[in-house]
Amino acid sequence: MNNLLSSNFSTSIPLASVIASILYLINGNMGLYILSVICLIMPAVVFFCVAVYLFFQFERTPTVEIELDTIQLGFVQLATILVCINSILLILGS
Repeated sequence: MNNLLSSNFSTSIPLASVIASILYLINGNMGLYILSVICLIMPAVVFFCVAVYLFFQFERTPTVEIELDTIQLGFVQLATILVCINSILLILGS
């Protein structure tokens, strides 16, 4: 679990979500939308599980520093924006 956030996990999974979202915008394939949502939710679930483990292990005392570089943060933000756009388009029926 050491250096989980600096590994390729926090870069490649949001990048896969961005690519799947762009392909969904082009093709309109529902499988690509589901893939982009799963790829966006996966890092959030992992980080939540780490936070829950730290909370129950150390209660309120731990301070955790996370170093995300600009590319990782940009991919997560872009993936979130694209999934929101795709969800709105899906709800409106376009």
